[in-house]
Amino acid sequence: MKTITTTLFLLLVTSTARGADRPNIILIMVDDMGRDWVSCYGAKHQTPNIDRLAQEGVRYETAWSMPICTPTRVTLLTGQYPFRHGWTQHYDVPRWGGAGLSWTQFTTFARALRDSGYATAIGGKWQINDLRTQPDALLQHGFDQHCVWTGAEAGHPETEERYWGGHIMTNGQRVSANYGPDTINNFLIDFVKRNTDRPFFAYYPMLLTHGPHGATPQNKTDPPQDKVSLFAGNVRYMDQLVGQ
Repeated sequence: MKTITTTLFLLLVTSTARGADRPNIILIMVDDMGRDWVSCYGAKHQTPNIDRLAQEGVRYETAWSMPICTPTRVTLLTGQYPFRHGWTQHYDVPRWGGAGLSWTQFTTFARALRDSGYATAIGGKWQINDLRTQPDALLQHGFDQHCVWTGAEAGHPETEERYWGGHIMTNGQRVSANYGPDTINNFLIDFVKRNTDRPFFAYYPMLLTHGPHGATPQNKTDPPQDKVSLFAGNVRYMDQLVGQ
C-alpha cells in the first residue's frame, strides 16, 4: 500500500541591521510528516517549538505539497510544478543514475539569493544530483556551504545510512556522523553564528521524520518497539532540533 504523506514547511525571517528589505531567512522542511502530528494544528502529539513559531508568526490553513519527497524538494527549489520540471516520482540520482537537477536549465531560490548578496548554506537531504560525478553541483545551485546526506550511492551500501553512523558530507568532506541529524543541525547553527554581519539564507530539508524510523538520542537507551511510537519519537526529536 502506498502511503500519502505531506510535508511541513517552516519559514523563519528576521530583520538585520541592514534593514527589513534584507532579512535573514531560514527555510525548514520537515520530511514526510503530516499536519496531524503538529499540535498547533490540533494534534495530540506535542510540538512546542513549532507551536511557538506559529504563535509568533503566520500559520497557514490551506497549503499543499507533492505527495512524495523528491518532487516536493525540486518543486520548492525551482518554483515550478512537476509537469514543468519533470520530477513526477521519487528518484534517487546517486543510486539509479541520470543527469540530476540541471543548474543550466533551472535556477534555484538559493542561487537567486546568493546572486543578490546573501551567504547561503544547505543542511539536510539532497539526492537530486550525484555528488561523485558532479562535485560542484551544490555550489552551482547556489549554496556556498553544505552539510548533506547525499543519498544512497550505487555500489556503496554504507551511504544508505543517514541517522546513526550517518554518511554525511560537509563541504566536500565525508564523515560517519554519530547521529546525522545532530551533525547537520550543529552545522547550520554554526553557519548562522558566522554570518550575523551579512544577510544569510539557510535551507534545511531535514532528514527527520523520513523513514527508516528508529531510536533518537532522546530514547536510545529505551527505544519504543512499535512503529507509531518510533515515529512519535522522531517527531519529538525533530521539534527539539527546530528549537535549537
